[in-house]
Amino acid sequence: MDTEITITLSNGKRRKLKSPDTLETIDGRRKAYFVMNNLQVFIGYTDGVVDEDGDFCITWKSIALTGKVLPHGRLLGWAYVNTKRAKK
Repeated sequence: MDTEITITLSNGKRRKLKSPDTLETIDGRRKAYFVMNNLQVFIGYTDGVVDEDGDFCITWKSIALTGKVLPHGRLLGWAYVNTKRAKK
């Protein structure tokens, strides 16, 4: 991502989006926002794996069997819901 994009959510929180190219580095145990190029926002978990069709899957719980498939090519960026990792 060449430019830095910051979004303001309806709850007033601001997040700087990470590049779609960094999706593979995401922590699958942390909930994240996924912003698409039509400005639609999805919230969930992913392991960051993009399949051969160019899609990645998000789930609504950290361990789930069902989820939603999103096209990686339309991903504008992503950000963690909580900016800091929870303490173990």
